[in-house]
Amino acid sequence: MEGSRDMDLKDVLYEVQDGVGIITMNRPDRLNASSTDMTESMIEILENLSPDVRAIVLTGSGRAFCSGGDVKGMSKRLETDESWKQPHPEKAVSMAFWNCDRPIIAAVNGPAVGIGLSYACMCDFRIASESAQFGAFWVRRGYMPDGGGTFFLPEILGTSKALELVWTGRPIAPQEALDIGLVTKVVPAEELMASSVELARQLSKGATLAMGMAKRGMYKSRIGQLEAALEFESYGQAMLRQTADHAEGVKAFIEKRTPVFTGR
Repeated sequence: MEGSRDMDLKDVLYEVQDGVGIITMNRPDRLNASSTDMTESMIEILENLSPDVRAIVLTGSGRAFCSGGDVKGMSKRLETDESWKQPHPEKAVSMAFWNCDRPIIAAVNGPAVGIGLSYACMCDFRIASESAQFGAFWVRRGYMPDGGGTFFLPEILGTSKALELVWTGRPIAPQEALDIGLVTKVVPAEELMASSVELARQLSKGATLAMGMAKRGMYKSRIGQLEAALEFESYGQAMLRQTADHAEGVKAFIEKRTPVFTGR
Protein backbone atom coordinates (compact mmCIF):
# COMPACT_ATOMS: atom_id res chain seq x y z
CA MET A 1 0.00 0.00 0.00
CA GLU A 2 1.42 3.37 -1.00
CA GLY A 3 2.81 5.21 2.00
CA SER A 4 3.43 2.16 4.21
CA ARG A 5 5.76 0.01 2.14
CA ASP A 6 8.86 1.01 4.14
CA MET A 7 7.18 0.83 7.55
CA ASP A 8 6.57 -2.13 9.84
CA LEU A 9 2.98 -1.31 10.79
CA LYS A 10 0.75 -3.44 13.01
CA ASP A 11 -2.92 -2.86 13.87
CA VAL A 12 -2.87 0.18 11.57
CA LEU A 13 -3.32 0.71 7.84
CA TYR A 14 -1.76 3.67 6.04
CA GLU A 15 -2.18 4.97 2.53
CA VAL A 16 -1.57 8.23 0.70
CA GLN A 17 -4.13 9.65 -1.72
CA ASP A 18 -3.29 12.83 -3.62
CA GLY A 19 -1.32 14.42 -0.79
CA VAL A 20 -3.55 13.11 2.01
CA GLY A 21 -2.27 10.46 4.41
CA ILE A 22 -5.05 8.21 5.70
CA ILE A 23 -4.34 6.40 8.98
CA THR A 24 -6.84 3.64 9.79
CA MET A 25 -6.85 1.94 13.18
CA ASN A 26 -7.30 -1.68 12.19
CA ARG A 27 -8.52 -4.12 14.84
CA PRO A 28 -12.12 -4.39 13.67
CA ASP A 29 -12.72 -7.65 15.54
CA ARG A 30 -11.97 -5.75 18.79
CA LEU A 31 -13.72 -2.53 17.69
CA ASN A 32 -10.23 -1.09 17.16
CA ALA A 33 -9.35 -1.31 20.86
CA SER A 34 -6.01 0.37 21.32
CA SER A 35 -2.86 -1.74 21.51
CA THR A 36 0.83 -1.04 21.94
CA ASP A 37 1.37 -2.06 18.30
CA MET A 38 -1.30 0.43 17.22
CA THR A 39 0.18 3.36 19.11
CA GLU A 40 3.73 2.55 18.03
CA SER A 41 2.62 2.28 14.40
CA MET A 42 0.88 5.67 14.53
CA ILE A 43 4.00 7.20 16.04
CA GLU A 44 6.11 5.70 13.25
CA ILE A 45 3.81 7.16 10.60
CA LEU A 46 3.63 10.64 12.12
CA GLU A 47 7.36 10.88 12.74
CA ASN A 48 8.27 9.72 9.22
CA LEU A 49 5.85 11.59 6.96
CA SER A 50 7.08 12.08 3.43
CA PRO A 51 7.09 15.65 2.06
CA ASP A 52 4.23 14.86 -0.32
CA VAL A 53 1.88 14.18 2.63
CA ARG A 54 0.39 17.58 3.38
CA ALA A 55 -2.69 16.64 5.43
CA ILE A 56 -3.84 13.60 7.42
CA VAL A 57 -7.12 11.82 8.17
CA LEU A 58 -7.42 9.44 11.14
CA THR A 59 -10.27 6.91 11.18
CA GLY A 60 -11.17 3.38 12.25
CA SER A 61 -11.78 0.15 10.36
CA GLY A 62 -15.24 -1.40 10.43
CA ARG A 63 -17.98 0.00 12.65
CA ALA A 64 -15.85 1.68 15.34
CA PHE A 65 -13.37 4.52 15.53
CA CYS A 66 -11.66 3.18 18.67
CA SER A 67 -13.41 1.46 21.56
CA GLY A 68 -10.77 2.45 24.11
CA GLY A 69 -8.09 0.40 25.80
CA ASP A 70 -8.00 -3.39 25.72
CA VAL A 71 -9.87 -4.04 28.97
CA LYS A 72 -9.25 -7.80 28.85
CA GLY A 73 -5.57 -7.03 28.62
CA MET A 74 -5.86 -4.81 31.70
CA SER A 75 -7.17 -7.75 33.72
CA LYS A 76 -3.96 -9.69 33.04
CA ARG A 77 -1.53 -6.84 33.72
CA LEU A 78 0.13 -6.32 37.08
CA GLU A 79 1.65 -2.90 37.72
CA THR A 80 3.92 -1.69 40.48
CA ASP A 81 3.73 1.79 41.91
CA GLU A 82 6.91 2.58 39.97
CA SER A 83 5.34 1.83 36.56
CA TRP A 84 4.58 5.50 35.90
CA LYS A 85 8.33 6.07 35.52
CA GLN A 86 8.51 3.69 32.55
CA PRO A 87 7.93 4.80 28.93
CA HIS A 88 4.25 4.69 28.00
CA PRO A 89 3.19 4.65 24.32
CA GLU A 90 0.11 6.77 25.12
CA LYS A 91 2.42 9.64 26.09
CA ALA A 92 4.54 9.30 22.97
CA VAL A 93 1.60 9.09 20.56
CA SER A 94 0.00 12.18 22.10
CA MET A 95 3.20 14.14 21.55
CA ALA A 96 3.55 12.77 18.00
CA PHE A 97 0.09 14.12 17.11
CA TRP A 98 0.72 17.41 18.91
CA ASN A 99 4.10 17.98 17.22
CA CYS A 100 2.91 17.12 13.70
CA ASP A 101 2.74 20.33 11.66
CA ARG A 102 0.25 18.96 9.10
CA PRO A 103 -3.51 19.42 9.51
CA ILE A 104 -4.98 16.28 11.11
CA ILE A 105 -8.70 15.50 10.83
CA ALA A 106 -10.41 12.77 12.84
CA ALA A 107 -13.12 11.04 10.78
CA VAL A 108 -15.11 9.49 13.62
CA ASN A 109 -17.05 6.62 12.06
CA GLY A 110 -18.37 4.91 15.21
CA PRO A 111 -17.70 4.64 18.95
CA ALA A 112 -14.79 6.78 20.17
CA VAL A 113 -14.51 6.04 23.87
CA GLY A 114 -11.79 6.08 26.49
CA ILE A 115 -8.45 6.52 24.79
CA GLY A 116 -10.37 6.42 21.50
CA LEU A 117 -11.87 9.74 22.56
CA SER A 118 -8.35 10.98 23.34
CA TYR A 119 -7.18 9.90 19.88
CA ALA A 120 -9.97 11.95 18.32
CA CYS A 121 -9.09 14.93 20.51
CA MET A 122 -5.40 14.72 19.56
CA CYS A 123 -6.45 15.70 16.05
CA ASP A 124 -6.87 19.35 15.09
CA PHE A 125 -10.60 18.91 14.61
CA ARG A 126 -13.17 16.19 14.28
CA ILE A 127 -15.88 15.27 11.76
CA ALA A 128 -18.42 12.72 13.02
CA SER A 129 -20.75 10.39 11.19
CA GLU A 130 -24.35 10.12 12.33
CA SER A 131 -23.45 6.67 13.71
CA ALA A 132 -20.61 7.98 15.88
CA GLN A 133 -20.72 7.97 19.65
CA PHE A 134 -18.34 9.50 22.16
CA GLY A 135 -17.73 8.48 25.75
CA ALA A 136 -15.32 9.36 28.56
CA PHE A 137 -15.77 5.93 30.14
CA TRP A 138 -12.58 5.79 32.23
CA VAL A 139 -14.16 6.33 35.66
CA ARG A 140 -16.58 3.48 34.97
CA ARG A 141 -13.51 1.24 35.09
CA GLY A 142 -12.11 2.83 38.24
CA TYR A 143 -9.60 4.63 36.03
CA MET A 144 -8.68 8.16 34.90
CA PRO A 145 -8.24 9.61 31.40
CA ASP A 146 -5.12 8.72 29.43
CA GLY A 147 -3.63 9.72 26.12
CA GLY A 148 -3.77 13.36 27.19
CA GLY A 149 -7.48 13.25 27.97
CA THR A 150 -6.96 15.37 31.10
CA PHE A 151 -5.51 18.06 28.83
CA PHE A 152 -7.47 17.77 25.58
CA LEU A 153 -10.99 17.53 27.03
CA PRO A 154 -10.87 20.73 29.14
CA GLU A 155 -8.95 22.44 26.33
CA ILE A 156 -11.78 21.72 23.88
CA LEU A 157 -14.83 21.75 26.16
CA GLY A 158 -13.86 23.74 29.25
CA THR A 159 -13.13 22.22 32.63
CA SER A 160 -16.71 21.98 33.94
CA LYS A 161 -18.08 20.16 30.89
CA ALA A 162 -15.01 17.92 30.72
CA LEU A 163 -15.44 16.91 34.36
CA GLU A 164 -19.15 16.27 33.90
CA LEU A 165 -18.50 13.91 31.00
CA VAL A 166 -15.61 12.13 32.75
CA TRP A 167 -17.40 11.74 36.07
CA THR A 168 -20.71 10.55 34.61
CA GLY A 169 -19.22 8.53 31.76
CA ARG A 170 -22.44 9.04 29.84
CA PRO A 171 -22.48 8.51 26.05
CA ILE A 172 -22.42 11.59 23.82
CA ALA A 173 -24.45 11.46 20.60
CA PRO A 174 -23.21 13.22 17.45
CA GLN A 175 -25.62 16.16 17.73
CA GLU A 176 -24.60 16.88 21.33
CA ALA A 177 -20.95 16.54 20.32
CA LEU A 178 -21.58 19.23 17.70
CA ASP A 179 -23.49 21.44 20.14
CA ILE A 180 -20.71 21.41 22.76
CA GLY A 181 -17.90 21.93 20.23
CA LEU A 182 -16.39 18.46 20.42
CA VAL A 183 -16.88 18.04 16.65
CA THR A 184 -17.11 20.65 13.92
CA LYS A 185 -19.45 18.78 11.60
CA VAL A 186 -21.81 15.78 11.50
CA VAL A 187 -22.44 13.99 8.20
CA PRO A 188 -24.29 10.84 7.08
CA ALA A 189 -22.21 7.70 7.64
CA GLU A 190 -21.86 7.02 3.92
CA GLU A 191 -20.42 10.51 3.35
CA LEU A 192 -17.91 10.58 6.21
CA MET A 193 -14.72 9.51 4.47
CA ALA A 194 -15.42 11.38 1.25
CA SER A 195 -16.19 14.55 3.21
CA SER A 196 -13.15 14.21 5.49
CA VAL A 197 -10.70 13.36 2.71
CA GLU A 198 -12.04 16.16 0.51
CA LEU A 199 -11.51 18.71 3.29
CA ALA A 200 -8.02 17.32 3.94
CA ARG A 201 -7.31 17.54 0.21
CA GLN A 202 -8.42 21.18 0.13
CA LEU A 203 -6.15 21.97 3.08
CA SER A 204 -3.27 20.07 1.47
CA LYS A 205 -3.42 22.38 -1.53
CA GLY A 206 -3.14 25.49 0.64
CA ALA A 207 -0.10 27.25 2.10
CA THR A 208 0.82 24.34 4.33
CA LEU A 209 4.05 25.93 5.59
CA ALA A 210 2.02 28.86 6.90
CA MET A 211 -0.62 26.47 8.27
CA GLY A 212 2.05 24.51 10.10
CA MET A 213 3.58 27.66 11.58
CA ALA A 214 0.15 28.87 12.71
CA LYS A 215 -0.51 25.47 14.31
CA ARG A 216 2.82 25.51 16.10
CA GLY A 217 2.17 29.05 17.32
CA MET A 218 -1.23 28.12 18.73
CA TYR A 219 0.08 24.96 20.40
CA LYS A 220 3.51 26.16 21.55
CA SER A 221 2.42 28.01 24.68
CA ARG A 222 0.50 24.96 25.92
CA ILE A 223 2.93 22.15 25.16
CA GLY A 224 4.31 22.23 28.70
CA GLN A 225 0.77 21.79 30.03
CA LEU A 226 0.27 18.72 27.81
CA GLU A 227 3.56 17.20 28.94
CA ALA A 228 2.63 17.78 32.60
CA ALA A 229 -0.82 16.23 32.06
CA LEU A 230 0.69 13.16 30.39
CA GLU A 231 3.18 12.74 33.22
CA PHE A 232 0.43 12.94 35.84
CA GLU A 233 -1.79 10.54 33.89
CA SER A 234 0.97 7.93 33.93
CA TYR A 235 1.41 8.38 37.67
CA GLY A 236 -2.32 8.47 38.43
CA GLN A 237 -3.11 5.40 36.38
CA ALA A 238 -0.27 3.43 37.98
CA MET A 239 -1.77 4.26 41.38
CA LEU A 240 -5.32 3.41 40.31
CA ARG A 241 -4.31 0.05 38.82
CA GLN A 242 -3.57 -1.12 42.35
CA THR A 243 -6.99 -0.23 43.75
CA ALA A 244 -9.94 -2.48 44.45
CA ASP A 245 -12.19 -0.10 42.50
CA HIS A 246 -10.16 -0.52 39.31
CA ALA A 247 -10.14 -4.31 39.68
CA GLU A 248 -13.91 -4.21 40.20
CA GLY A 249 -14.44 -1.91 37.21
CA VAL A 250 -12.51 -4.21 34.88
CA LYS A 251 -14.13 -7.35 36.28
CA ALA A 252 -17.63 -5.86 35.99
CA PHE A 253 -16.98 -4.87 32.37
CA ILE A 254 -15.85 -8.38 31.45
CA GLU A 255 -18.80 -9.90 33.30
CA LYS A 256 -21.20 -7.36 31.74
CA ARG A 257 -22.64 -6.11 35.00
CA THR A 258 -22.82 -2.85 36.94
CA PRO A 259 -19.70 -2.33 39.08
CA VAL A 260 -19.97 -1.94 42.84
CA PHE A 261 -17.33 0.56 43.91
CA THR A 262 -16.15 0.90 47.51
CA GLY A 263 -13.74 3.83 47.29
CA ARG A 264 -10.76 1.60 47.97
